[in-house]
Formats: sequence, C-alpha cells, structure tokens
Amino acid sequence: MRKRYSNGMAVMIISALVSTMGCLGSGSDHGHVTGVVTINGSPVEGATVTFSPEGGGRSAIATTQADGSYELNYTPGVKGAKRGTNAVRISTYSAPELDDDYSVVTPATPERFPPEYSLGEEMTVDVKSGDNTFDFDIQADKEEYPPPPE
Repeated sequence: MRKRYSNGMAVMIISALVSTMGCLGSGSDHGHVTGVVTINGSPVEGATVTFSPEGGGRSAIATTQADGSYELNYTPGVKGAKRGTNAVRISTYSAPELDDDYSVVTPATPERFPPEYSLGEEMTVDVKSGDNTFDFDIQADKEEYPPPPE
C-alpha cells in the first residue's frame, strides 16, 4: 500500500514541476539588451547604463567596456531588461571613496554626459522579447564634457 502512495505522490510532483517549467519558459518578462555608448563619436569606458521600466519594477544595469559596449543585467544570472518602455540613464559620475578618517582614497569620477542623459530625463526605449540592440551616440559640448585623459 505504501508503494502505491509513493508512486502517486511522485507522479503528482513531476506533473507540478513540468507545469511550472512550462510557465516559466514562455512567460519571460524581459528581453536581452546590448549596445554601444559613444560621446562625440568616441567610445566611453566605465559609463553606467541604467534602464528603468516606466511601469515600475526592477531596473537593469551595465557598465560599458573600453569599446563602449554594454550588456544589461536584469537579475543575478539573467541578462536583459524588463519588457516595455524604459527610461535610459547614462552616467560616468562616481562619488569619491573615503576611508574611516574621511580622507579621499579614490577621487570622484566627473560626469561626461549632459544632464538629459545622466539624469535619464530625455531617453526612452521599448524593450521587446528576444534580442534588443540600443546604441547611444551622444553629441555634447566638448569643452563642457571633455573626453577622458589619454
């Protein structure tokens, strides 16, 4: 009698797992997002790219590589951003790192992008299921937003 109960329980558990896996695979709420960030035609290394869904939810973040490329991270182990309209923020600013005595260990990194980009006021994109590529070629005053030192 006990063996029958175990087999029935096993069938029920397997059925539940298969049903759950099917729902998870087809109901993804994010799309894979990559792209390149340039300013005045030059790639930007170390910029933080943030996609924030307009309907609320988790933001996706990436840091640009030496060639300006990025790949958004949605959650640990999941690449991409939430589907739908996302506000885009691109910034190079980072606050100075201080030690316990409030002495500067690492100086601040200045902002290289105008506020409409660094504050996420101007740009939105529509993330779809599957692969998405969003390249951002930003034109800015070279005196106010100079290139990084070489």
